[in-house]
Amino acid sequence: MNRCIIRRVFFVLSCCASAAALAHHTYSMFDYERHLTVTGTVAKFEWKNPHSYLWVYVPSKESAGKYDLWAFENGSPAVLAKQGWSKEGVQANEKITVEYAPLRDGKVGGHCLKVSFADGHSLTCPGPGSVPEGN
Repeated sequence: MNRCIIRRVFFVLSCCASAAALAHHTYSMFDYERHLTVTGTVAKFEWKNPHSYLWVYVPSKESAGKYDLWAFENGSPAVLAKQGWSKEGVQANEKITVEYAPLRDGKVGGHCLKVSFADGHSLTCPGPGSVPEGN
């Protein structure tokens, strides 16, 4: 095969792969026009690529004494570490308040914007619509 053809095929395949990667990193499922706050208890903090997740038990609005499990998407561990996060920074059974951009489909959870802890410190979550430092 001609080297020029091989280069063209490689170029086209590279473009297709990069388009797929960009499509994955969309934030369109979150409503950044709205910033909501919820308080609950940490169920689990998943420190993993490509996105970390914070799972929180929140008192149910529909059933007294029951809890709903909410999921908050966050950045990758590398990006979170730049914001002061660590794998051990959020512990199960810890009371927290999460400021978030809700899911557009109305399900519980969303994109994490800021987490405030009982001792008064807070961590900002990187990404579109994030709460600026110092707020």
